[in-house]
Amino acid sequence: MVAVINSLSMGIITSMRNRMQVVMWTILVLFVTSMAIGGLVGGASITDIFGQRQGNEVGSLNGNPILFEDFNQLVSNEINRLDAQSGRSISDEEREYVRAVVWERLIADLIVQEQIKKNKIIVGDEEVLFQMKNNPPPFLQNSETFQSFGRFDLEKYLDAVLNPGQIDWKPIEEFMQNVYLPSYKLQQYVNNAAAIKNDDILENYKKRFLNYKIEILHITEDSINNDFYKSMLENRPTDSELLNAYNQDIMSFKKPEMRYMKFVKWPITSDSNDTLRVKLEAENLIYRLNEGEDFAQLANMYTEDPSNSQNPQDLKGGNLGWFGKGQMLPEFDVASFDGQVGDIIGPLLTEYGFHVIKVNDKRVVDGSEQVNASHILLSIKPSRATENKLKDIANIFSLESNEYGFFSHADSLGLVIIDANGVEKESIFIDNFGVGRSAVNFAYSNIEGSTSDAIKNDNFYGVFFLDKVSEKSVTSFEDVKNQLKEEFISDFKKKQIENLAKSLKKNISEPTPLKDIANNNKTFEYVAEANSSLIGSFESIGKSNFVVGALTKSKAGDVFGPLPTLRGQAYVKVLEISDLNFADFEEKKESIKYSLLIQRQNMIWANWLQALRDNSELEDYRYDFY
Repeated sequence: MVAVINSLSMGIITSMRNRMQVVMWTILVLFVTSMAIGGLVGGASITDIFGQRQGNEVGSLNGNPILFEDFNQLVSNEINRLDAQSGRSISDEEREYVRAVVWERLIADLIVQEQIKKNKIIVGDEEVLFQMKNNPPPFLQNSETFQSFGRFDLEKYLDAVLNPGQIDWKPIEEFMQNVYLPSYKLQQYVNNAAAIKNDDILENYKKRFLNYKIEILHITEDSINNDFYKSMLENRPTDSELLNAYNQDIMSFKKPEMRYMKFVKWPITSDSNDTLRVKLEAENLIYRLNEGEDFAQLANMYTEDPSNSQNPQDLKGGNLGWFGKGQMLPEFDVASFDGQVGDIIGPLLTEYGFHVIKVNDKRVVDGSEQVNASHILLSIKPSRATENKLKDIANIFSLESNEYGFFSHADSLGLVIIDANGVEKESIFIDNFGVGRSAVNFAYSNIEGSTSDAIKNDNFYGVFFLDKVSEKSVTSFEDVKNQLKEEFISDFKKKQIENLAKSLKKNISEPTPLKDIANNNKTFEYVAEANSSLIGSFESIGKSNFVVGALTKSKAGDVFGPLPTLRGQAYVKVLEISDLNFADFEEKKESIKYSLLIQRQNMIWANWLQALRDNSELEDYRYDFY
């Protein structure tokens, strides 16, 4: 009934993973959130961000300052956009993701602008005009100004371009000329290295559409006798071997500066006053409905059921459609089926809050009763007064802790002291607390033994005690000795598996059937299996790019190996390959080529940007401000 959907944070996470897209989209997103174009969008200019103005610096790129107020404006614009899109205030966790996304986007965009300037890329007026007429950029296509029924209206757009009137095209043309098209040309230049050969297309087709039947001889850790391990590893590794490994890899044992905290917390939950308040709100809605107001209109205005609309332009008026007995919460079920058509029922309390229900219709289908109902859901959330009460409790605890001591005072009140473990200066999340940048800032701006004021996130008020300050250091040899020993043994076993697999090569090349070899050594794994395609994985060996790569170039009867797998080494014999459908291949050829080209271009572009970033002097002071 109540579709508790929270896709926003996942969308943000996905945008972080897919950061490196075509540059026009890179610049577009920044443009939409930061630059003014007539009455279409608004904000600060991108050119101001990378300037020489004085002020608080949130970072710098190659000596050029990035001002906090400019970065923060971009973040605020993005948060406001997401708030409007989701119909709610995004959470603290989501805000941190937004800051990360905007920062990465900004750095990439500034690097692009540097390269445009360095390569002296210019765009003429004719290029701008041609692009605007023949290939309108996404930010214009997505503007409501040029849409009809939620879709881009080319006729409306061209009419506006060819007959300038109310729209001021000058800022758009300047953006196209100075940002959008130079960026596009730069990417085209970088991506010239991308090329797709016929062999690449054929190999991709084979991976996706051919079926392979294979047999596998798998040599794993279990293939090596434990007694053999014990004899070979007797008195090894020595302390000298471990110390040598430690010294060779000592940089990996560096410990960053850390702060260790303890804390107590108070969950931000609703109380009886909040329940009463929401119940009165529901009763008021029932009064208004009885006075003749429209149920659907009130539902669209007040319901907090996210399933009422996945799209702000497609509100459902609280309608749940038809449902049978047992499909809803028990109490909701009873109220709906006991009511008469036209009845307004409520306030009804469920685990989701208070419901106001309207029974729209009833019917019997195949002997089973069904109800069509609408509802308005009012969630029970902590009020501002409730939150302030919790904040006061936390602050009083903080003040009294300075007098009585954090630990003794918490113990006297029966509060559970929780370990926050170590946090770095750039940490966002705190163990057992969640998002806690304010707590991290407290830890890095106070001395050991300090107690914080009340600190809030979406779920808690907390008071933190700075228990220990740890400076940068290197983990001692003794502390990592056991880890080094485990790594030595693991590497040793892998080497023995490789040696054993290689020793079989002569027998396999004769060839001796893989099954016979497995029968002669019961510790080897033997599997004959089929796989729908190479896109998936073989159950016995898991995903192995080495095996997949060999299979795409194989024919029935081929035996190859040994090849690395997740668990060891494998020999593979191709028993059968489905026939290549040349007609189907020709039909899909161009589509595959295009897909591979886009993938390769994006990879080239991403690697190019990353290389430039790695070679840039980048300073990041964000965590001094958040």
